[in-house]
Amino acid sequence: MIIVKGGVTAPKGFLANGIKAGIKESGNADLALLYSELPAVAAGAFTTNRFEASPVKVSKRHLDNKIHQAVIVNSGNANCANGKTGIADALAMAELAAKAIGLDAREVLVASTGIIGKKLPIEKVETAIPSLTSGLSSARGSAFAGAIMTTDTVKKELAVKVKLGNTLITIGGACKGVGMLYPEMKTAKHATMLSFITTDAVISKKMLESSLEEAIKETFNMVSVDGDMSTNDTCFVLANGACGNKAIVKKDKDYVKFTGALKFLAGELAKSLARDGEGATKFVEIEVAGAKTRDDAAKIARKISTSSLLKCAIFGSDPNWGRICAAAGSSGVNFDPDKVDVYLGGVKALSNGSIAQSYSKEKARPFFKKKTVLIKFDLKSGKASAKAWTCDFSKEYVAINSEYST
Repeated sequence: MIIVKGGVTAPKGFLANGIKAGIKESGNADLALLYSELPAVAAGAFTTNRFEASPVKVSKRHLDNKIHQAVIVNSGNANCANGKTGIADALAMAELAAKAIGLDAREVLVASTGIIGKKLPIEKVETAIPSLTSGLSSARGSAFAGAIMTTDTVKKELAVKVKLGNTLITIGGACKGVGMLYPEMKTAKHATMLSFITTDAVISKKMLESSLEEAIKETFNMVSVDGDMSTNDTCFVLANGACGNKAIVKKDKDYVKFTGALKFLAGELAKSLARDGEGATKFVEIEVAGAKTRDDAAKIARKISTSSLLKCAIFGSDPNWGRICAAAGSSGVNFDPDKVDVYLGGVKALSNGSIAQSYSKEKARPFFKKKTVLIKFDLKSGKASAKAWTCDFSKEYVAINSEYST
């Protein structure tokens, strides 16, 4: 597997665009379209927040369709808590895009991100559709990545190539999200994090859903910026088969290689979300090792990643390992505290549940001053492990979110 330049349009047969439609008061780009020149199969995963946004509801219905060829996305407005009007507007977004490019509306998926509780200015979307569709190009993938941003400071896109049999296939992706970020997404086969992934591999819808479910579990669902789950979290994968590889219809070697590449791409995009967290000055990776099961390790890692006290300590370069232990102990996982070791970077802070004899705050503080902070929590009770990613809490985070809706 190799990393290549590009994002959602790196795979064959995908076009994209991103433009200014006037949805954002800032005047920045806020409307994006992703289009497959060939009919594609799609899989999706969505927020488990009960207060789900209108585009989530509409896209869940549309995923029942056998094929899909487009995704339309707006930023600057979540289209959430808008009742029947919100549903009508989300449907209208799909219908407007479908009509402009000659598709059935059910072949178009929809996503939105931005402020909750404000009516989507659908008339602005309608006015912008001709420009949006006429500008579709394989060279506009980066424009797509820019138009889905809200408080993000950088575009987040990546592409990889992997060989399946004798065929080189490509997987590309773009995502956004730096606040209101604590995804707990489930696949839909039965501030906000939005992720859009494309591939030119031939893979059945069933196997694509399975691969996405595996990937999300270890990547996007292991990221936290602030521990607040969005109403709009969405991840779509479209596979158009343009590469002509032997179809992946079962969990064989090609499925394993494809899923491995998808996990890598999703993992790198997930880390980019934490690195660009609102007001973040540091990226934090938390590894939980020695657990009895992967689920136990993941629960503890996620709980540590959402500790506001720890995230404040990291901002202040205070190696307060007690906050790590307190968070882990409240995770609901049954483990023996008297076996636990904790490492802050290269410094062992806790040994068998007690402060390590060699530990000193002076030795640990330099590791907490780095731009990347590494924490390891070892239960020494099994072979399972998991990683979670987060960032520090800064004064800038408070400033951003004290006036976000004004």
